[in-house]
Amino acid sequence: MATVLPLNLPLIFLICFSVTAFFLLLYYGIIFARFAFHKPKKIKDYRQDPISIVITSCDQAHHLSRTLPAILTQQYNDYEVIVVSDNSHDETAQVVEDYQKQYPHLVFVDLNSSVTTIKGKKFPLSIGIKEAKHKLIVLTDANCMPASPYWLQNMAKHFVNGKQIVLGYCSYEKQKGLFNKLLRFDSLQTAIQYFSYSLAKMTYMGRGQNLAYTKDLFMKQRGFASHNHIAYGDDDIFIGRAATDKNVDIEYFSESYTIARPKVNFRRWFKEKKGYLSTRPFYKPGVRFLLGTYSLMNLLFFVFLGLSIGFSVRILPFLIATLSVFAFKTLCQYLIFGFSAAKLKEKDIIPHIFFIDILYSLISIFLYIAAKFSRRS
Repeated sequence: MATVLPLNLPLIFLICFSVTAFFLLLYYGIIFARFAFHKPKKIKDYRQDPISIVITSCDQAHHLSRTLPAILTQQYNDYEVIVVSDNSHDETAQVVEDYQKQYPHLVFVDLNSSVTTIKGKKFPLSIGIKEAKHKLIVLTDANCMPASPYWLQNMAKHFVNGKQIVLGYCSYEKQKGLFNKLLRFDSLQTAIQYFSYSLAKMTYMGRGQNLAYTKDLFMKQRGFASHNHIAYGDDDIFIGRAATDKNVDIEYFSESYTIARPKVNFRRWFKEKKGYLSTRPFYKPGVRFLLGTYSLMNLLFFVFLGLSIGFSVRILPFLIATLSVFAFKTLCQYLIFGFSAAKLKEKDIIPHIFFIDILYSLISIFLYIAAKFSRRS
């Protein structure tokens, strides 16, 4: 028995490692490749129907003073911009009112005296959408800057042939440091997932920083009524329930992006990610299973990689097999993520994908534990 155990353990870990790699390769090849190699169809004969942009803001006057000029000067025929102040105590009202003198299509809704039990930004967002005078709604945040004057055109052109939801891309400003790369890797990986799942007819979320849908769809779903008791869910639970196989389109042309100011620190980002994970139980069972399995396999891949290498250092065939599986999986990941990163203008992240992926997987452990306790409370 003493001579069998050392031989069995390396084999067991090699098999476990190979199984996790195999499952990840299935995700890369069957799901994520849909976006990596996707070629957008040209949309012809679309009209510039009137649009309402809705922005909620809570003490973000400093962001609005920077982003509003770019939002208010979009190359679009007919649109309004609605800023909903959610109990702000800063200069939000003054900033918006100053811009209103120059831009008559800017509308201000002040909720300073509002009292509600609805958490998060769902209440001010609902008020803004109900105040909108146009049937097409585009959402972004106060800290998000359109990448070009043609952001609105590129989002709006998809509202043809029965499309009611348009998923856009939002990234973070490029800055120095590991935390910035982690933020942008998270944004990139999230986009790869929701774009790919949407192309697979399993739409489950969008990003509220760059998202569009029709006002009729919002009213038909009774807004956020079914999940008003949770702070998050306005851009994932709502989209997951409102989406069908035929009413969703994606937009990732570089001129359609919005660029957000990075989070101030790791703690705030962690809290936001924990909040988003707390909405997972409200996803459709199939999507919830696929997302959870991918996260688990990604974590186990690194765990079994370390164990397999550690226990097969002196067994050359096992070590070669482990390194071969690792190399093939990593090559496929770089291929899929690389093409996707190139599409989304995040090429500088490509060389760091492997190391950031390890860090992200470790952080995910604490995220899931924190989110679980958050749901219980």
